[in-house]
Order: sequence, then structure tokens, then C-alpha cells
Amino acid sequence: MNDSATAAVSFEGSLLQAPVRTPLTVRRADGSPEFRRRLAALGVRRGARVHVVHRTTGGGRIVSVAGARIALGRDVLERIHVGQAG
Repeated sequence: MNDSATAAVSFEGSLLQAPVRTPLTVRRADGSPEFRRRLAALGVRRGARVHVVHRTTGGGRIVSVAGARIALGRDVLERIHVGQAG
């Protein structure tokens, strides 16, 4: 296994920084209760399995969660913290 594969597997950080196609688990989301409820309604909640499908030119990401793909902007991605799926 090369170093880049090892780094991707042990990733911890914001969803904005997450590598593409790496299975991750949501650790927490920072923000108001309303913001966190909106994310939960989309399936993005603590313990949810997610992975970045595609990076957009504007800094957003297409994220796969709960069998759906959702588009999230840079400001939202910065507030979602993820780690190694396990």
C-alpha cells in the first residue's frame, strides 16, 4: 500500500478537505440547532457513512449519503467533521 492510500484511509478533518471516494463517518457538525436539523433531514448526522463523489469548480462537493447524492457548498462542508469509516 502506498503512502497516499494510507493517508486517505486515516483521514480526519472537515468534509471540505476529504479525499474523493473515501468512505468516511460523520463525527460532528458545527452550527445552530436549525442547521444541524437540516443536515439530519438530508441524512448527514453523527455516525452516517458518507463519501465525496465529485468536487465542483466553485468549491462545493457532491456527497453520497444514505443512498442519495447531495450537493453541499463550501461553507456547509467546512462545518461537517468526518473521520475514518469503521
